[in-house]
Amino acid sequence: TKEPASDEKKGKSLLKREKKRKKEEAEEATRKLERSASSLNPETEDDFERSVASNPDSSSAWVGYMAYWLGSSNVEKARATAKRALDTINYRLEEEKLNIWSALFNLENNFGTHDSLMSACSAAVAVNDSKAVFVRLAGVLGTSQKYKEQDEIYNSVLLKKHKRSRKVWCNYATSLAIQSRLQDIRDILPKALKSLPQHKHIRTISHFAQLEYKHGDPNRGSTMYENVLNSYPARLDLWSVYLDKTIALNDVEQSRLLLDRVIGLKLPAKKMRFFFKRYIDFETALGDEDRVTAVKEKARQFMDSLEVE
Repeated sequence: TKEPASDEKKGKSLLKREKKRKKEEAEEATRKLERSASSLNPETEDDFERSVASNPDSSSAWVGYMAYWLGSSNVEKARATAKRALDTINYRLEEEKLNIWSALFNLENNFGTHDSLMSACSAAVAVNDSKAVFVRLAGVLGTSQKYKEQDEIYNSVLLKKHKRSRKVWCNYATSLAIQSRLQDIRDILPKALKSLPQHKHIRTISHFAQLEYKHGDPNRGSTMYENVLNSYPARLDLWSVYLDKTIALNDVEQSRLLLDRVIGLKLPAKKMRFFFKRYIDFETALGDEDRVTAVKEKARQFMDSLEVE
């Protein structure tokens, strides 16, 4: 007669244990979410320690930790955190390590001295690709508008030791454009083309032409594209950028002239479809239904000519 009561007790005991287990699981899930949240949005030293422990190869986690110390006006701790990061991040992850070096350059540039910045640069060059390090350093100096020091890096190192790098010339030209040093940009283009291998010329000219559109004389930029397209009429990338820049100027007639020219070229069918779509989208945006219809008819005629062939 006591067995049912015993079974009832066992049932209640099992139910209690199940409730307790579920409660513990819920609490653990909550703790995990809290740890995850503190890792994603760390606010305290402990949060940052958990963040870098969970993501030891993440430069963003380490840079965030450095920023935390700098926000507390603790430069030495930030500097020490950078060194910890460089010691911790896997040596194969070169880009992640370079991000830390960039952060350290920023630190020394803003809170250190010229000597401490150059010392950090020397340490970085000793264990990294020289060009990558000096490009990063030049970027840091440019961002802080220390253009005299940046010029020194380009003229004494980058444009001497790495003059066959398109990236170096284009980065320097971009910095000059930001400073409105238009004549300097125009003066260095011939030097760049003389130093660079032939296969890098087209993209370099395109970059300098884009700088003219954005910071200088759009007509000069247009002339540069015209000259290079005369030699390389089938370069889809050049036509695309040229069209983008012309359309951005809200020059409707010139844009139509360019689009008419490009759909008249003898390009592969795939490229022609791309430009017909560009033309249709352009006229559709202007709301001219008659012109949209006319371009669609030209596209149809082109497709018909392919079937005949």
